[in-house]
This record gives sequence, C-alpha cells and structure tokens, in this order.
Amino acid sequence: MNHRVLRKTGLPLVEALPWHIYAFPLLRQEKGGSASTNLLWITRHDLNTNTGHTEEKLGNRVRLSDVAKRAEVGVGTVSRVLNRSAKVSAITRQKVLDAIAELGYTPNMVARSLAANRTGLIAAIIPEIGYTQHSEIILGMTNVLNTNGMNLIIDTCGYSDEGELQVIEAFLARRPDAIYVTGVRHTEAVRTALKRSGIPVVEGGNLTDHPIDTVVGYSNFNASVELTRLLIDRGYRLIWHVTAYKDFNNGCIEDRLEGFRWATSTEGGLEVNVIRCENSFDGGAEAVRLVTASDVKVGALTFATDVMAVGGLLECQRRGIAVPERLGIAGFGDLTIARSINPALTTVKVDRLGLGRKAAEIIVSRLKGNGHSSRVVDVGFEVVERESTRRSDRGAH
Repeated sequence: MNHRVLRKTGLPLVEALPWHIYAFPLLRQEKGGSASTNLLWITRHDLNTNTGHTEEKLGNRVRLSDVAKRAEVGVGTVSRVLNRSAKVSAITRQKVLDAIAELGYTPNMVARSLAANRTGLIAAIIPEIGYTQHSEIILGMTNVLNTNGMNLIIDTCGYSDEGELQVIEAFLARRPDAIYVTGVRHTEAVRTALKRSGIPVVEGGNLTDHPIDTVVGYSNFNASVELTRLLIDRGYRLIWHVTAYKDFNNGCIEDRLEGFRWATSTEGGLEVNVIRCENSFDGGAEAVRLVTASDVKVGALTFATDVMAVGGLLECQRRGIAVPERLGIAGFGDLTIARSINPALTTVKVDRLGLGRKAAEIIVSRLKGNGHSSRVVDVGFEVVERESTRRSDRGAH
C-alpha cells in the first residue's frame, strides 16, 4: 500500500494497486462520541490521473467560461443551453454542445442547486438492496424521475430504526428535493425529522390513515384476508399460517398475520394455527417439518412471504408430499420464482414497478407546484391462484 495526502484536503489517500482505486476515509459519528470510518471508493479515472499528477489535475476543472470561449458565445448562452431553454437557436445550441463534448465539461451541480434552491436529487431509503420487492420500486421511481431531469440517490437502513434515522439525517444534510421511505411504521424521531424537513415525503409499501405526508401502497391486511378466503372457498379447513420470527417489512408481516386471523375468525368449522420461522428457504422447509412431525393433518399452509413458501414447497418435494393433493401451499409477493416453480405458487401479486412510478409521479407533481388530491394512494393487489392450491377434489381437511 502507498499512502499519500491529497493536497488541499489533508485526507490520507490510500492507493490500492494494481487496480488504481482510491479510498477516502469518511468519519461517521456514533453514539457515545466514538467514530467509525467508512471508505468512499473512487477510481483513478474519476480523479483524472492519467498523467500521474493527481493533485495538480484536480485543480484544472473546465469552467463555464471555457465552454463559452470555445463556442464563441457568452456565458449566459451556455447557461441557457444547460437549462434547456428554448431561447437558443439550434445552430448555437449545437456549437455549445460540441464545445462541452470537446472540453469534457461537467456542470457544477452544487452551484446550480444553490442558485435554483433545488438539487435535482430525490432520496430513497430501502431496507436492503438485494430484494426484488425493493429493487422493482426503485426501478419504477427511476424511470419517472430520469424522464423529468431528476436523479435518485439510494441508501439502506438494514431494517434498523436507528439506521433509518441515521440515513435520513445524512440525506437531509445534503438537501434532497424530496424523500421516499419504505413502510409506514417509523420512530417518533424519524417522523419529526421528516415533518420538519419541509420537503415532500412519500412512504411506500403498506397503507396507513396517518401518513407523514403522502403514502403509496396497498393493504397487506386486506390482501391476506382475500388469500385466506380463497383457501377456505377451495375447501381447506385445517389451515396453518407461517409467519416470520421478526417483522422485517415494517409492519407488513404482522398485518398479513392479522388478516389471516380475521378471515379465519369469521368462518366456522376451521382449525387454524400460527407458527413462526425464519424468513428464508430454510425457514419454509422447517415449517413443513413441523407440520409433518405433528399429529394434525394440516390441509394448507399460508406463508407470509414467497421465499418461505418456496422453501416449504421444495421440502415437500424432498419428502414426497404431494402438493396440493396432500398439502396446499400459498405465498405472498409473486416473485419470479413463484411463477417458475412446479407446481406454480398461489400468491398475492403487487405491481411494485407501478408503485414506484406512482410515488415518483407524486414527487414530480409536488415539485412542480401542483397539489395532490389524496394523501393516501392505494395501488391495489391481486390474489393469483395457481396449481399449488388447486385440488381436483373439494374434500374438507
């Protein structure tokens, strides 16, 4: 490792060879006054160090005046081109764009945001990056925001209340134009910080009658009720619900459990039970093992997530348990694997891409000065019946 100091900043510069990636230590204050260090990774290309003189090249940024000189126009004309003003002729606009390309000019967004009191950045906080249900929402938001000249910045909170507050405070310090947060159950500190921010706030995923600002989502409770009623209508009478040890979905998992309880409580002649397992393939498999080890001839399992349901279905295949003839299985979420596995999984489908688009559309409308008619936007859901619960007979068990 070679260690140098980046001139004018005093920050140690760690050069990792042979990839030429630089790591800048970023200090994050923790409780109790201690500090932890994260690293901001930047490639050598990003620092424009082709000549080997990193420190000097950082000071040679192309300026707006350089573009104006190359295009033989005024600085104001360059600004109008960058702002997509219609008050510039096509010939002049092309001259400016050519100069920008030749010089490699990058607009100073910090300066522009100070002048316009807008950053063009929308912040989004999700629990984890790797889950389809979150990535589809982000994709929907990005499609709308990019079309309107805005960009999305994303961070994760790891299903932690403290982590969520920390990320929100970090984002707000960077002055985003609006913010999207996952779920509707937040600490009072989070709600207070978002309300005081003075920017549009959209909560997404579940529904609530008391949003911080605006909420876009669907009722997990109602979806679970309809899914459970489908099984009852198909003749299932001994139904167990498999939920997670901990609700990592900001109230969604518990709402699904309450929906199951409510639906089964309004119907006579049912025998029901609730078991808790890990929200994973292994957790779903464990649920099937618990069922087979019991003396109860369970007719169907409703899982709080597709992940657990698929794990349960695979365990049935390993044990030679016929699905749905011996045991019906239903999930929640309609992940891609739910449609691909055999038998295909009965589940609840939500248009997460559409949810993301709607959240972004509300943000764009608010930033353009338009009001919004409703603080609660329900995107709905669909119960999708597939082969994992369709039985040829209607015998009750």
